[in-house]
Amino acid sequence: MTSLFLLTLGLTLRAADAPKVELLWPKGAPGAVGEEERDKPSLTVYLPPADKANGTAIVVCPGGGYGGLAIGHEGKDPAEWLNRQGITAFVLRYRLGSRYRHPTPLHDAQRAVRTVRSRAKEWKIDPNRIGIWGFSAGGHLASTVITHFDDGKPDADDPIDRGFPLGIAEIGNRNLVPRSIR
Repeated sequence: MTSLFLLTLGLTLRAADAPKVELLWPKGAPGAVGEEERDKPSLTVYLPPADKANGTAIVVCPGGGYGGLAIGHEGKDPAEWLNRQGITAFVLRYRLGSRYRHPTPLHDAQRAVRTVRSRAKEWKIDPNRIGIWGFSAGGHLASTVITHFDDGKPDADDPIDRGFPLGIAEIGNRNLVPRSIR
């Protein structure tokens, strides 16, 4: 009986630590051409252990040639590595061709940075320590985000777009990823 209780407790605690998916636009993404998962850009939130968290966050953009997403080795694996460093990771699932072309993936990545910044307090993140990191096509997307920044749109209906600038703290590339997670 004690073993069953401990197993149940362990599974419950493990579920509480599981990454959570957050839609970038809960009421529907602008320009969405359908209602499938691929039409709903999202962030998967990987929180580091509380005793290691250092207030830094990275939006991770997996590659895949803008035709697919390498969510495992260019999303989940880097996110878990970042967590071990005390960094909160957000794996971006952005919209892709053939349904979506530029600038849609860029808008999804910009929205991701703004979303993280807007919810920084909730996730215990310093809003001035948010970066973006991408692999392959995701690296192209990340570099485009940091070169197409603005201070928000004061006249936007959406409070995230209205009040959260796109300034980025850091960017990385594949060469900075430890071999252990390549």
